[in-house]
Amino acid sequence: MNLDVLTLQAAASLVIVVSTVMFLLDTLMSQDSPPGRLWAGAYLSGTLSAVCYLAWMLLPDAWMAVALGNGAFVAATGFIWLGCVSYNRHAMRAPAVVMAVTVFIVISAALIAGPEGGEWAGAVPYFLGNALFAIAGAVETRRAAIGRRWSSGGLTLVLSVEAVWFLARSVVFVTVGPDSDLFRTVFDTRVSALLTMTLVIAAVIVTSALRANESALRGLPDIRRLSVDRDGVLLRESFEAALAITCARAERAGEGVCVIGIRIDDLRRVVTAFGPDEGEGIARELWASVRRHAPTMALVGEMDATGLNVAFTTTPTTDVRRAARVLHARVIADLAGVGASVVPVVGVGMALSDDHGHDAAVLSERADAAAAQAALTGDQPFGLTGH
Repeated sequence: MNLDVLTLQAAASLVIVVSTVMFLLDTLMSQDSPPGRLWAGAYLSGTLSAVCYLAWMLLPDAWMAVALGNGAFVAATGFIWLGCVSYNRHAMRAPAVVMAVTVFIVISAALIAGPEGGEWAGAVPYFLGNALFAIAGAVETRRAAIGRRWSSGGLTLVLSVEAVWFLARSVVFVTVGPDSDLFRTVFDTRVSALLTMTLVIAAVIVTSALRANESALRGLPDIRRLSVDRDGVLLRESFEAALAITCARAERAGEGVCVIGIRIDDLRRVVTAFGPDEGEGIARELWASVRRHAPTMALVGEMDATGLNVAFTTTPTTDVRRAARVLHARVIADLAGVGASVVPVVGVGMALSDDHGHDAAVLSERADAAAAQAALTGDQPFGLTGH
């Protein structure tokens, strides 16, 4: 059976539209979080792209639809990347600007080519734009919070395939042209439509799983589900939620809150020098040691792969400096007992509500920053931030 371009494009469009509708309905019903909304934007952009390409095939005089379709397709890949950035709680402004500028360039390139450009108007910027965001997205899926979800591996694979496809497509397009046998056999619109259907279905499944996991960590407005590892350490989203509740209750009760940050910032150098097994052993012992020696009713949560925060309420008689000093000494002793080739520098920093108020995010960030500085310099003053 030999399917023509219009039939395959219509089939791809149908797959994209159905996937978009399903994802959007689930988004509306689940009061979705920012990553989910950005991924929904990706599927909406993909739908717009499919409609534009169909419009051009049915109405060849509507050549501007190619430009809009190219920009929408690149935006779809860009939104997938932005959703991953949001999932990892990284700054969004610069990535959003990069995406907007890239989409503008892709659309402009096709418009400049004019009606004579045909279906390949602005093809090279279009190919490279998709490859750029696919590579950025694949890298982002291996970092921070999203990288720790096993399901993110599927999204890494989808984006990696897309990146390789568009890079190879651009190279063949520039070197031998779209009329060559190689391009027509491997990289033409028919193959692209089939690949799009496969990747869209895979991407919907993976992003739905990631969104469900991320939403569960954030919790609904009236329900929060906290997640901990086997050592009793709260995942970062759960720690932030629990600390916010603790700070609010402490403020109403007239109590203070102390957050102690513990961080190892040279763990990557340990991995480079002595291998990943040794680095993982040190990290596991750090997690277990901090939880073991933290105050009994304290919250212990991860900041990232090399940092933890410990939070507890205080009274005027609480000696927070002693608590930090004892915790630091015991963690160092535990790490020395691991038998690693080197004991890394452990930095400790503190932040008190007396100095920064009962803002959970501020307390957590200040304590972590102070711990990072202590790990970098090796100076352990056990002093307070903000002085």
